[in-house]
Amino acid sequence: MNIVSMAASYLTPMIIDKIASSLGISKPLATKAIGAILPTILAGILGASSKPDGLSSLTKALGQQDPGLLGNLGNLIGGSGQGALISAGTSALGALLGPSAAGSVAGAVSKFAGIGDAPTKSLIGMLAPVALGTLGKQQKDAGLDTAGLAKMLMGQKDNIQAAIPPGFADLLKGSGLLDTLGTPAKAQMSSPSPSPSPSTGSRPAAVSTSHEVPRAAPSSGSGWLPWVAGLALLALAGWYIAAPATRQVNFPAVPKITAGSQDIGAQLGSVVEDLRGTLIGLKDEASARAALPRMQAMSKQLDGINGLRGNLPSEGKSALAGYANSLLPLLRPMIEKALATAGVGAIAKPVLDQIFARIEAMAKA
Repeated sequence: MNIVSMAASYLTPMIIDKIASSLGISKPLATKAIGAILPTILAGILGASSKPDGLSSLTKALGQQDPGLLGNLGNLIGGSGQGALISAGTSALGALLGPSAAGSVAGAVSKFAGIGDAPTKSLIGMLAPVALGTLGKQQKDAGLDTAGLAKMLMGQKDNIQAAIPPGFADLLKGSGLLDTLGTPAKAQMSSPSPSPSPSTGSRPAAVSTSHEVPRAAPSSGSGWLPWVAGLALLALAGWYIAAPATRQVNFPAVPKITAGSQDIGAQLGSVVEDLRGTLIGLKDEASARAALPRMQAMSKQLDGINGLRGNLPSEGKSALAGYANSLLPLLRPMIEKALATAGVGAIAKPVLDQIFARIEAMAKA
């Protein structure tokens, strides 16, 4: 298990697109900033948990997290719930790490990624619930008590340390946020080799347009050089880190299909992205029951999209049909795998059948 990659799995390419758009920054800059912020938040949480009463404060914060938030990021970011998400994240982070923590991270990230202070602070507010939600989900799934949570966090020290981008730790000196990590990992201290090997080169790896699956990092912490390149790899790893049935799913690019002021293509893409995240989280009867309202909302959204098809010109209908057709063979095995999980099928099958049927209807020009 790697808590950084688990958190990154919710920051899919589509989610990062939404983050960048909502903050008015480019996707590469958003990716670079996220690659610094996410492990730093986790490092700060690790440090806070080792202080007196820190673990009890963390347990309280995790208990206050919305269990459906991680699967609903596509609707919150860029939507009416974004402000509340940022406010809740900023407040939770301040309570755990102190009121100056967000400012320290924002100042360092602004210098590191070259983006303004305001969008950086908003991004920190968005990512805090992702980090906390991931920790809360892991605690719940593993049935960890307070002592188990502390042990799990300390076991993630090397993974968090390895994910801090090279040079970024220097910008946080004096903040105390990374103190618990101790001496930087050897991979970060080592100078890049002038002769790149087949798996790691002398330059930071970039996101591949062919969506190749990154090599999994060993739990021992060795061979972690690709991670120190930042979220360029984190985002890719997140795209494939989930359950085997979704690991190599490569969704097609979302086409722009508009009916008046409605971007139907983006709406369908958002629902499908939320569906993917929800399917990953269906582990048992309890998770299926918790996800049921969200899946029912997806079905209604798809019903609304189908209702807008009549406003499309013929070429728009053809484009929507083509997009929906490309999604069906990708979604079918994901849904089948989720329904085959013990306790899930009886609860989730009716609504998942509805969802699939609505997308099938769109596939008919």
